Amino acid sequence: MHTESPRSARSLKAVTFLRVPVLLAMGMMTMGSGLGNPGCNSGPSECEDGCAIAGSYHLQFTDSSPPSADCEALGLGLPTGPLVLAFDNPTVTTTLNDVELTGLYFGEHSLSLNLYGNRLLPDDKGFYSVRLEAKVLAPAPDKASAPASIEGEYELAVHPASDAGIPECLIQRNFTATR
Repeated sequence: MHTESPRSARSLKAVTFLRVPVLLAMGMMTMGSGLGNPGCNSGPSECEDGCAIAGSYHLQFTDSSPPSADCEALGLGLPTGPLVLAFDNPTVTTTLNDVELTGLYFGEHSLSLNLYGNRLLPDDKGFYSVRLEAKVLAPAPDKASAPASIEGEYELAVHPASDAGIPECLIQRNFTATR
């Protein structure tokens, strides 16, 4: 006696036919999981070329006019003095306006330098953030004694607590820094 129905034969063909798309879908979902695809972290993990960016830079703003009266009332303004970068491959740190900024630098791979940090305002009235978004100009330095230039944008923004009643403050300025 024959126990297999024509319907189950069709189901087996459908399962065989769907096997390839299902395997492809599973492959797409597991990308970056260590199963053959390097995934999102396939970029450089350390700086290899043009990495000697640590040091003291003369910081100059293209517009050095004072910030708004609201910013000055909070005691916030443009940083003065040098931009001093510390580099512990690939991490870069500096301090501007009493805020420690941290970011990553991969050298000749991208030449980009993006640093960010924030600090609380007095009396828990909110905080302010400082951001440096810049490019190290080519050629990136391979020695600490080599000249280096950085261009970018400096931004300081106050983020008040909802009931703080403090004025808004935003400073955005382009800058150059040379050593």
